[in-house]
Formats: sequence, C-alpha cells, structure tokens
Amino acid sequence: MAVVEGSLHQQEETVSRRIVGIKELVDAGLHAVPPLYVRPPHERPAFSLLAAPTADHPQYCIPTIDLTALASDRRDDAARNQVIRELGCACEEWGFFQVVNHGVELAVIQRLREAARRFFNQPAEERMRFHSQNFRSPVGYSTSFNPAVEKVREWRDTLSINRFPGICNGFQEPPEICKKEVQEYIGGVEALAGRLYKAIYESLGFDKEYIEREVPSIPRLLMGINYYPPCPDPSLTLGLSGHSDVSCLTILHPDVVPGLEIKYKGTWVPVVPADPSAFVVNLADQTEILTNGKYKSIEHRVVTNGEKPRMSIACFFGPLEETMVGPLPTLVDESNPPRYKPTKFKDYTDNFASNRLLSDRGTLDFARI
Repeated sequence: MAVVEGSLHQQEETVSRRIVGIKELVDAGLHAVPPLYVRPPHERPAFSLLAAPTADHPQYCIPTIDLTALASDRRDDAARNQVIRELGCACEEWGFFQVVNHGVELAVIQRLREAARRFFNQPAEERMRFHSQNFRSPVGYSTSFNPAVEKVREWRDTLSINRFPGICNGFQEPPEICKKEVQEYIGGVEALAGRLYKAIYESLGFDKEYIEREVPSIPRLLMGINYYPPCPDPSLTLGLSGHSDVSCLTILHPDVVPGLEIKYKGTWVPVVPADPSAFVVNLADQTEILTNGKYKSIEHRVVTNGEKPRMSIACFFGPLEETMVGPLPTLVDESNPPRYKPTKFKDYTDNFASNRLLSDRGTLDFARI
C-alpha cells in the first residue's frame, strides 16, 4: 500500500502546525499511513507468531491465575498458598500473567469501557479541551508518547487520569462524560492491586511485617485509557513501541481486538484474554529493581489492526515520587550483589518521560550499576 496519497501532504502540514490525535486524522478519512507514523524497516512489526492463534502454541500462553483463594488471610490456607506459588512462578518465568475471579465485577469494567467510548466518540474539539502531553497533569488527552522528541509517532491517543499524592489527590477531575465510571473502576482495581502487590512479595518468602516495613507502598496511580484507531497498513507502524513500564505494577483490561504482545525468550507473543473479565498484570521496572532482577519487568508493545479500533485501560501503580527505590536488603549478598543503585522514583520517571519509548528495556539503564 502506498504510504502517501492525495491530501496526505495537507494532513502532514496540519500535524506539524499543531498536535492532533491520530483518531482525528483517521476520522477525517485517512486512507494511508502518514509519513510521520511510518517506522523504519527494522522497527516494523513482523507478523509471524501472530498469524496463528496462541492456543496453537501452548508454550507461549501466559499463565492465568484464579485469585478466588487470595481473599483468605489465613497463611495456613492450602488453596491460598497454591495461588501464592503460582504468582511466584509467573513472576519469575514471565513477568506477565492474567487473573480471573479477581473481585472486580464485569459490569463495572463494561460501564467504564462504554463511558470511554463515549469520550473518544466526541468531536475532536471536545476531546482536545483536555489536551496535555504532561504526564503529571491531573487529567490529560494526549497523542503518541512524546511528540516533542519522537521522529516517528505512535498510533495511539490516550485519556490519562492521575492520582498523584501531594499534587492531585482523588478523582474529581475526569471529564464528566466518564467521571462516575472512572471512580467506580478505580475503587475495584486499586483494591486488587493492593492484594496482588503484597502477594507477589509474599511469594518471595517475606512475611507481612517485612513487606510493610521494607517494600515501598504504591499510592501513586496513573490510569491511561488508550485508543488505537484502525490502521490502513499495520505492517508500517505500531500502536505502541516496545518498552517496559516504569512503576511497580500494571493492571490492564485489554480488548477482544488483539494487539498487545510481550517479548518472551526473544519472540513477540500475542496476549489473548482468558475471558471478558480477565485482567492482564505485568511487573514494572521498580519491582525488578526491588527484587534485584529475580522478578523482571518485561518488554511489551502494541500492534495495530487494519479493520477495528482497539481500546485498553491501563492502571499503573507506583511509589511516592520522593521514594528511593533500590534492591531489598534480604535479596542482596556477596554471591548476589546489587545490580541497581538506589534511585528516586521521581528522577526515574522524569528520565522516562523525557525520551521516546526505549526497546530492550533501556530505561532500566538509568538505575543499573
């Protein structure tokens, strides 16, 4: 398919004059990928494993964990201990897993997805009232990742909502069209994140007292509702480049439309939702640093779709900005020296936000010894 045709030059001039979302361009009748979104050949997605369902490659199916028994607080509960073991294996082997029976009602998820669709289906001028590329904004509508430094843009628009202790507490700022649904969803997912985060460190053999004393809490929350419009030629671009997340833990509700891929043993593997209510959970950079590399933050990306739009809801949980994050003392000794230096979380996120997305988990270099 040709990269440039007809009025595309005019669209490029519009993009260069002001920041516009990719949805705005697609809604205007885009029939080819604008040059600003075309990846160099070595960065384009290779559709190999994607051509076949993940079920045909069971060795590439990320684990699915039933969290029913995690609701128990009894350490002598055999079923609960089995869940903890499964979490530990998933964290060490994959860094990605799915959870079901997690306590967040499907109706809550569906209500937010419907409200988010209403937001993205508004006229562009309504969406752009919230425009901000600053990741610290209480609420922001942005495009790509960091247009100021990117030579090629990501095929994605995002509505971001922050709970930033000390700066923007609470969720009073979301657009009215989805405010109630955001608040309801966050209430459920935040409780799930707290249970999962403690269970992950329990899988390392730590007791409750050690976790509360040594492991940083995760009150900092960024929600990103990502919209990926249909793409005229998915072979030329990416919805989101390969990267690892910078916080501690990410809880994602994907979409029935495929797109998310993780890099597992050098192969890009598509993530297929276990069921409509399943969440995809992944470890982020601060967890790799805290565990001194035992549990890894895994590179992932999003490919585009030629026929349907895709929408995902990601919640990123991290520590307070002034928190110093380094390997936990219990996980470091003479035979396993620290691989990362203690780093202030604010400095780490500032470094991440000032660059384009980095493949091969390059952001971790900021903290590596």
